[in-house]
Amino acid sequence: MKIGFRRFSLPVIVLLIASLGLPSALFAADKRSISETDLFKFVWIADPQISPDGSRVVFVRVRVNQKSDRYETALWIVPAAGGPARQLTAGPRDGGPRWSPDGKTLAFIRSAEKDGKPQPPQIYLLSLDGGEAQQLTDAPRSPGGFEWSPDGKMLAFVSREEPNKDAPNPEGPGKEKDRVSDVRVITKAVYRFNGAGYFNPRAHAHIWTVSAAAGDKPKPRQLTKGNFDEGNMSWSQDGSRIYFSTNRVAEPYYGEPRTELYSIDREGGDERLVLSFDGGMGNYSFSGDGKRIAFSGVQNHKPVRSYGQPDVFLMNNESSAKPQNLTANYDFDIGGGLTGDQRAPRGASPGGVTWSKDGRWLFVNVAEHGSSNLKRIEAATGRVEPLTTGAQEVVSYTATPDASRMALVISTSTNVGDLFLLDAGSGK
Repeated sequence: MKIGFRRFSLPVIVLLIASLGLPSALFAADKRSISETDLFKFVWIADPQISPDGSRVVFVRVRVNQKSDRYETALWIVPAAGGPARQLTAGPRDGGPRWSPDGKTLAFIRSAEKDGKPQPPQIYLLSLDGGEAQQLTDAPRSPGGFEWSPDGKMLAFVSREEPNKDAPNPEGPGKEKDRVSDVRVITKAVYRFNGAGYFNPRAHAHIWTVSAAAGDKPKPRQLTKGNFDEGNMSWSQDGSRIYFSTNRVAEPYYGEPRTELYSIDREGGDERLVLSFDGGMGNYSFSGDGKRIAFSGVQNHKPVRSYGQPDVFLMNNESSAKPQNLTANYDFDIGGGLTGDQRAPRGASPGGVTWSKDGRWLFVNVAEHGSSNLKRIEAATGRVEPLTTGAQEVVSYTATPDASRMALVISTSTNVGDLFLLDAGSGK
């Protein structure tokens, strides 16, 4: 059978449109094209945080202040069952919301203004019963991430240690340390990042803890010290220890990536090496019983490759345990996503590896065939199944403690990210 296409004249096309009942405005020749100023009207949703009981979702709302030439962020909340969202904080530089374990308090990061200038971001606490947010920390350097302890009495955070005033002056002996100079002495191959600016080679990121008693301005306690940076911090399931990743090499960028996972007592001391991973380690999470650790990572190969594909690894939570690559035969990027103006320019928080309550499945986003969706990976076999589908990107997500419900930000080629609620059991 042959299939042919018939060429119609313009009058016939007009008659066809009229007979189909299509609005003629769809075909108007004077429709306005998108312009560069339309970008100022974009509003983004970022860092969705579902409450422990799954009833509410707090998120960061990002907008453009065209007059001030800056992005502004504030915290908003919406019922998980749907309904109008309401603003929780005024902004304009609020982000990183995290629920307390009992769901009664939000901790978040705020950069306040003084004399018209933004100050170093600090951790604030906001009671969901009402009232103003209370400043918890007053550190000279901003926290680089924080997490509630399981009992809700303490927060652990990452911050850069102030350089030792008694350390040798890099400008040489006899120089006045309090003199402000515009000269920089560069002694490291990597000395600045886009956005972060120049590094201070004497200031290192370490793990700190602080009491969650709002209003008392408790003094933070520094748990780790030394000439190396720590980060990617997480509490143990029982709250007795804090885990963190590091690379204790003076200039690690000269060699292949390597990550070490340590744990330390919540009061400091008793530091233990948990894992030495031959590659770059991403986010990690504990099973419900705390006996296993799952993480995303890129393992080194010989010969060295120009690109390494991220996989999911699983290991027992014990010293000298060997990680198992669950997705070695799965030819797609674990944790991968898309790029574009649909992603929030501030406040993003992708998601990482999430355990199901029974410990059978691991939930993680995967970049596949031009889309990015959530998959579930069987911990025992590495079998991969779709959890969400479609020509879309799951930009970020969080789950309730039992992983029964998840809050997702999903973007498409025509929709800037919207907020969705996912039933992790049914995939609906």
